Amino acid sequence: MIPECRLPIRLCLLALLLGGFAPAAFAGTYKCWTNEDGVRECGQSVPPEYSQQRIEILNQQGVVIEVEEAARTQEELEQEKRTAEQRKLEQEEEEEKRRQDHILLSTFTTERDLRMYYQDKGNSIQRLIDITRSSNQSRQEKLNELQKRAANLDRRGESLPETLLKEMEQLKRQIANNEKFIADKQQELEQLDAEYETKLKRFRELNSTSSR
Repeated sequence: MIPECRLPIRLCLLALLLGGFAPAAFAGTYKCWTNEDGVRECGQSVPPEYSQQRIEILNQQGVVIEVEEAARTQEELEQEKRTAEQRKLEQEEEEEKRRQDHILLSTFTTERDLRMYYQDKGNSIQRLIDITRSSNQSRQEKLNELQKRAANLDRRGESLPETLLKEMEQLKRQIANNEKFIADKQQELEQLDAEYETKLKRFRELNSTSSR
């Protein structure tokens, strides 16, 4: 059994060389740690109060052959988890970027192809806007007629028919919904323009790199 040597490592080795410990006792390995005073101590086993710190395992010649790293704190474990999650997220983003690059190059051969694709998409959205705006104009004209009719009835002191009131409310809702639809589609057009500029820039970068 290896004897304890609660002394600095140099003194332990010196004691060994001077015969302070039986040579047979050091046929195996021993462990070294740092005590509360910052002094390095060695022995066969690590005292419980130091078991969570960094431990070095030495052979009988005093050479470090293994290291047991200090136990990580809860804060360190949480930081490692955050770092791992961030690394995973970055890897996923990089993979998605490569996938998008592959799609871009395999879908479009020239800048003209890219431009025509986005022009067609933009024209489709614009047609929807024009159709909806025209429809709203017709509904607004119809609503104006009903409102004039309601005003005439009111001036004559006649009560407004329930059907008339419901029809006007329905037209107002339809007009409001269409206005929102138009606003959404106009925003979609702006996003499409921004997307086209981004794709065009990336397309040029990829082709410039591949042509080198």
